[in-house]
Amino acid sequence: MDRLEKELQSYARAKHQKHDAFMKAFDAWGKEMEMTLNQLEKINEMLFQQFQANMSDAESFFAKKEKQFARMFRQGGEFL
Repeated sequence: MDRLEKELQSYARAKHQKHDAFMKAFDAWGKEMEMTLNQLEKINEMLFQQFQANMSDAESFFAKKEKQFARMFRQGGEFL
């Protein structure tokens, strides 16, 4: 009976150690994943800001061209 009890304790201890090792690995993975997600969010925000800046430039360019064309057509209509 003594031997069976020792075997069970040894088995339980080994299982507990494996569980602890797994939980540590899982925690480490979770921290790394959170860091990666934070980095991706920062990159996404930077890209979005660049996109907004480019869209503002494009909108300004097209608004300017629209005014130029409107002026050209108004002046052209006077000559017709």
